[in-house]
Amino acid sequence: MIRVVHAAREFAGRRFFFSLLALSLGLELRAQTIWNGPVTNFTQSANSLTDVLVPGAVSLTRAYSQWLFNPAGGDQGPGPGTPTDTEWAFGSLVNYAALGYQTFDSLRNGDLSALLVGHPMVVHLIHENAYLSVTFTAWPQNGGFFAYTRSTPALVAPMVSITNPVNGETFAAPASVKLGATATTVNGSVSNVAFFVNGALFGSSQTAPFNVTDSSLAAGSYALTAVATAGGRSVTSAVVQITVVTPVSSMISSPKLAGGQFSFVYSANPGLSYVVQTSSNLADWFPLATNSALGGTASFTNTISSTEFQFFRVARFPRP
Repeated sequence: MIRVVHAAREFAGRRFFFSLLALSLGLELRAQTIWNGPVTNFTQSANSLTDVLVPGAVSLTRAYSQWLFNPAGGDQGPGPGTPTDTEWAFGSLVNYAALGYQTFDSLRNGDLSALLVGHPMVVHLIHENAYLSVTFTAWPQNGGFFAYTRSTPALVAPMVSITNPVNGETFAAPASVKLGATATTVNGSVSNVAFFVNGALFGSSQTAPFNVTDSSLAAGSYALTAVATAGGRSVTSAVVQITVVTPVSSMISSPKLAGGQFSFVYSANPGLSYVVQTSSNLADWFPLATNSALGGTASFTNTISSTEFQFFRVARFPRP
């Protein structure tokens, strides 16, 4: 959507209204947002002179007996058109698109206290293309600190995904499974991540890194989900499926030595990892290969001299 922004500036005591077509000036057109989240109260004081709306871009403060300006936007003080990057209208946020906007300084002729206090307004943050509601609760006409209630950006549901285990992973019973998830939110902070196994609560974590561990999963199939909560809103991750199997004994069979190649097969569980080890004295064992079995048996081949004396064994590879 291309929007014509109306602005006003005062030169030599006369007020001129003009329109700027943002696209023709090459300005960045941001997606329109409505700040319809929880309201917040701001009361200017000696210890809190400025209300920061958009860090580094929009902040509002008042000179003692004058009007608002935007120090974060480059205003050195109140002046024509301040606070920069804002335009104001009286009315309700639900009707923001139909309101007539003007600069704040164009309101300052007359009794601003009577004009502002208790009358709902909508502020358009021009560069951010955001609309928020503002209702002044204090504006001392002869100078002093102002106060208002304003809306905040809408709460956005967090994002969450399970990072451990991976979908389709297989474990040996009784399984010790560490569940981990990443969870983020664009405003506020994630207060809790709950992990569920087949719909039942598995455990929860309140601080990053979000993870829990359980060591008692029996053989079976499990659907894992994580639910992240931030600002009172929750979202559920995609489902991760894992399998826990009763491990079979790893038995070596069909050993043969031919053409300098020693080989054998061993029994295994599909999806579990195994390590083949070798030793020359049955005391010191060294790994030769690890693999994840694709079926009920797996094979191993190694180059070996007919004069060598070696022992081999297969062990199920433990998961961290």
